[in-house]
Amino acid sequence: MDENPFADPNQVNPFMDPSVTQVSQQSTTVGAGIEDPFNAPSAEPATVPVISHSDNSAMAGSSAPTTTTSSYGGGNNPGYGGGNNYGSSFSSQPPKQYGNDETIQKQKMVEDEFRKREEDLERRERQLREEQKRLEDARVYGDRVPNFPPIPSFFPCTPCVYHNIDFDIPPEHQTTVRRVFYHWQFTVFCYLFNFVVCFGMICKLGTDVGSTFGLSILFAALFIPLSFLTWYRMLYNAVRQDSAMRYMLFFFTYGFQILSSIISALGIPDGGYAGWITSFQTLSKNKLLGVLGIINSLFWVGNTLIAVYLIMQIHKTYRSTGQSMEKASGEFAASAGSSRNFGQAVLRSL
Repeated sequence: MDENPFADPNQVNPFMDPSVTQVSQQSTTVGAGIEDPFNAPSAEPATVPVISHSDNSAMAGSSAPTTTTSSYGGGNNPGYGGGNNYGSSFSSQPPKQYGNDETIQKQKMVEDEFRKREEDLERRERQLREEQKRLEDARVYGDRVPNFPPIPSFFPCTPCVYHNIDFDIPPEHQTTVRRVFYHWQFTVFCYLFNFVVCFGMICKLGTDVGSTFGLSILFAALFIPLSFLTWYRMLYNAVRQDSAMRYMLFFFTYGFQILSSIISALGIPDGGYAGWITSFQTLSKNKLLGVLGIINSLFWVGNTLIAVYLIMQIHKTYRSTGQSMEKASGEFAASAGSSRNFGQAVLRSL
């Protein structure tokens, strides 16, 4: 049974070749005199046989394995620091940059430029934050220089109030406040035009219209600044401070302005306005002055219509901001309680 019944009787065993058996005997004789590397006291690294993939094909023809020296461990091995000091050979120096000197220099210049731009952006951002804080402080604490009305520097008078819609008014209400400001400017124009027409009447018609001319001067000198302070400035501060009390005072004074515009358009004789009635009476005496009086009446009618439209729009804004009569009463009571008298409470609302 030792023989393979399926083997070819003519086949020769390759391992029984004389050259193979001779090499096997020599390797056995040489290896018998080598000391055990695991029992050696020397600190030299042990040799570990390593068989490469390329040698697999040669294993059938040679019994002598290829050996390489392992560099792991070892007392004096400089590769990994020796002994058990693993990782000591890893350096903290930055990795070496490959390339010629010109490429490395360009890379450093790009990095420096990027760093400078980043520092510049941080500086600008810091300046913007400081400027925004300064503007917020100015909005809260009222650190503002009066700039209205815009009086030339050589005049003895100076501006009285600070006026800046873009700065003081929230963006969603700037259009409404700006429209009211334009209406105030149109009202100033109406008062001045009425004064011009009345001045022409007294020049052409004499003292019969003297009272109308005198009252036109009084109304222009009195109502122009009062209209700014009582209803336009009231709305300006109401929107700026979100004050229900100032909203209510604005509605009261603006309603009086609408009533005054209606009376101005009518033109009651000797009432200070060259309205419809006075214009038709003057038309029979002087056609030019009569036509100017009719134009003046149309201006006042337009002024009234604009005021009615604006007060409706502002009332919608008043409702949309959550204001109410109860809130206005509470603000007025708090303002009156902190003031010495009623007059000071009213002045504080301007």
